[in-house]
Amino acid sequence: MRINVLDCTLRDGGYVNDFNFGASTIEKIKSGFCDANIDIIECGFLQSGKNDPERSLYGAAEQIKLPPNRDAQMFVAMIAFGDISASEIAKRQSDYIDGIRLTFHNSEWEETKALAQNLMDKGYKVFIQPVGTLSYTDEELLALIKQVNELKPFAFYLVDTLGSMYKNDLMRLFFLVEHNLADGIALGFHSHNNMQLSFSNAMSLLELHTQRYLIIDSSIFGMGRGAGNLNTELITHYINSNIENRYNITPLLDLMDEIILPIYKYTPWGFSEPYYMAAIRGVHPNYASYLIDKQSMSMAKISRLLDVLPQNNRHLFKKSLIEEVYFADMRHTTNDAVALKNLREIIGVRAVLVAVPGSSVKTHADSIGKYIAATNSFVISVNFVPEQFTPDLVFIGNQRRYGQLRRNEIPVIVSSNIDAQNAFVIDYDSLRSGSSDSSGLMALRLLIQLDIKSAALAGYDGFSAGTNYYGKTYDNYLSGEAIENLNENMETQLRKIHKRMKLNFVTPTAYRI
Repeated sequence: MRINVLDCTLRDGGYVNDFNFGASTIEKIKSGFCDANIDIIECGFLQSGKNDPERSLYGAAEQIKLPPNRDAQMFVAMIAFGDISASEIAKRQSDYIDGIRLTFHNSEWEETKALAQNLMDKGYKVFIQPVGTLSYTDEELLALIKQVNELKPFAFYLVDTLGSMYKNDLMRLFFLVEHNLADGIALGFHSHNNMQLSFSNAMSLLELHTQRYLIIDSSIFGMGRGAGNLNTELITHYINSNIENRYNITPLLDLMDEIILPIYKYTPWGFSEPYYMAAIRGVHPNYASYLIDKQSMSMAKISRLLDVLPQNNRHLFKKSLIEEVYFADMRHTTNDAVALKNLREIIGVRAVLVAVPGSSVKTHADSIGKYIAATNSFVISVNFVPEQFTPDLVFIGNQRRYGQLRRNEIPVIVSSNIDAQNAFVIDYDSLRSGSSDSSGLMALRLLIQLDIKSAALAGYDGFSAGTNYYGKTYDNYLSGEAIENLNENMETQLRKIHKRMKLNFVTPTAYRI
């Protein structure tokens, strides 16, 4: 058996840190892989117009530098179909990368085939990598292989895009491809570790008897988006111990210690609920991430909504589809005229303070208390009941929080998506704006409906990872990108609300309105 390990840290791992490894670090990683005797080194993406030496994104093959300690290693880059045209890729020279990997969806094959032929004519080794190979029917896969045989690329891949392959899935696809792929074309396997099966699947593949070149994709410490990938240090050690002693593990461990682990501490990857839940249903992980990022539903409900997704739309992420499913489930129209009238009478002409569970509610409790006393404010807390002062009403726009607070004696306002009793119920659709249904924003939109002209805000600190909240039950462990998106949306929505109702922060905030 002829085995190659392809490390994709600089490409697949780049999703974790926006490909911003730094110019010197990129070169150190490539050099370290040469020292480790890694067979194929993927340098990043080829994308039209990219030319940032700090990132592993390149607008031309000639931008990719090869390390001086290069021996017999092959260097490659990836093109996701549509990211760059054939005319932007120069004819291969001796100091250019050796090959280009092409990833594409089933509907893009005809154009991808033309691109592949063009790149082969220019002297590159081409890797054919269909997204979500498991989603192909046997007939579709055999039809693709027939055309791949005519093309005669360097390699054809089994790609476990959704991380949903069990061993029997992999074996079925392997033998189907092995028996029909032309001799001389290598067979590759690219896995995602959503169900923690990347290593076991790779070992199963290496135990097979074949004369064909096998290529196993991996990354240092499994670095990759979401659940990550197969670990390079694990698969190379397995090959050394069980097949042939070929790889030097020490340079890999040095790269892990010096470069990869510091990135992991800031933006971790690995086994997670959304990627697991998506994998077992064969759906794109972004569907699960979208629902979990809402932080308003139980896992059982998220599972039910994922099951609602139509079978023919599960493999490709469409934000509009999951929003449609989510809001259809949340929408419970109600006539809230009486509730609004009663709330107007209860609040009267008093000043209003809205408190959300940011940590500043604790750290600035004295100043909040003084403000309430000085202004005789009517206090509405959102999704929590603070110990430092007693709210007049609690607004709940989150079913999980309602379950935690429902025994509280303080009068409750809920949005109509909440299954509640003895509460002021306000129509959910009237409180959200587009896809924005943060409880802290919904409470403010309610005040606008109540003709409140100004409101003081406490605890609107800004989202962050971990423990920057009123209590541990409010902590979140979202990714840096998800938190950044939440903060951007919150600031945008607060600005819109501020134009209709004057807002005044009485505790520190990250938002500028």
